Amino acid sequence: MSTAMWRRGRRLFSVAGILVILTAAAHTAGHFSPSSGPAEDAVFAAMNAHLVPLGLGMTPSLLDIFKGLSLTMAITLAAIGAINLLIAASPEVGDRVIGRLVWVNLTWNAGFGLLMWHYQLMPPLICAGIIEAVLVASLVTPAAYVSR
Repeated sequence: MSTAMWRRGRRLFSVAGILVILTAAAHTAGHFSPSSGPAEDAVFAAMNAHLVPLGLGMTPSLLDIFKGLSLTMAITLAAIGAINLLIAASPEVGDRVIGRLVWVNLTWNAGFGLLMWHYQLMPPLICAGIIEAVLVASLVTPAAYVSR
């Protein structure tokens, strides 16, 4: 692991990247968690029974669509976190580029958090709030993103 990612001005951005990956892991664990009981089983059975024709001979169930999108979220979060860590660990990437990436991350994570607020999904909302706080802290860290 490169020491560049732990330099002043990159530390909190790197921490945020790790938190995004941990959010992906938690989401994956939640996806594969056991049923909460008969009510959830009935909903999943109904979703599995309802087929949606999507063209090209594909007719997935609503449950297939739900599971596919759920795992896509986990994969996407893991990829975003990994990309951020890869860039933070690259000494040839200037600190100003990292600063711009913080703003990109603040934006997508705020959108993620707002969706979780709207749909009242507390665990990912907490994760989004923590990530957002770390990203904001990385912006106000003295001397961050002013070199190179």
